[in-house]
Amino acid sequence: MKISKTKKKTEKIIPSNLNGISKWIKEYRDRFSIDIDKLKQTSHQFLASNNFKSNEKSQNNNNNNLNDNDDDDDDDSGWTVVSRSLKKTRQRMIPSTDKTLNRLRAKHKRSNQKKELVNFYKFQMTDKKIDQLEQLKVKFELDKQRIIQMRQQRKFKPF
Repeated sequence: MKISKTKKKTEKIIPSNLNGISKWIKEYRDRFSIDIDKLKQTSHQFLASNNFKSNEKSQNNNNNNLNDNDDDDDDDSGWTVVSRSLKKTRQRMIPSTDKTLNRLRAKHKRSNQKKELVNFYKFQMTDKKIDQLEQLKVKFELDKQRIIQMRQQRKFKPF
């Protein structure tokens, strides 16, 4: 047997006669195999081209800095600032009198109250029920005292 002095490739030789699940596993692994050096190279190229474009853009912005109120409001890092446009609303069309303003405030308050989640948890519901029962007991005691007072004054005639 002759031993050759050249280096052999260390790639795995996968038999081409794969069948069934072993074939599917090989296809799956091949689909997601990544060459790290190639990935590094492409990412560095992309970042370099992006930095070059951003540098050009910043130089153009510095040269053409006559109009500060452009339609494209880009900040320093290249993000586009979005602001909502003012639309005519019903509130602007309504004359602003105290009565209408109070009505609008009340309507806004009612809509906010509907949106709130009151007694979301079970313990809150039980606490609310206990409080209501205590309030009823207090009212009952007050009514009993009032009835006793009215009997003493002889003004109470239940029947």
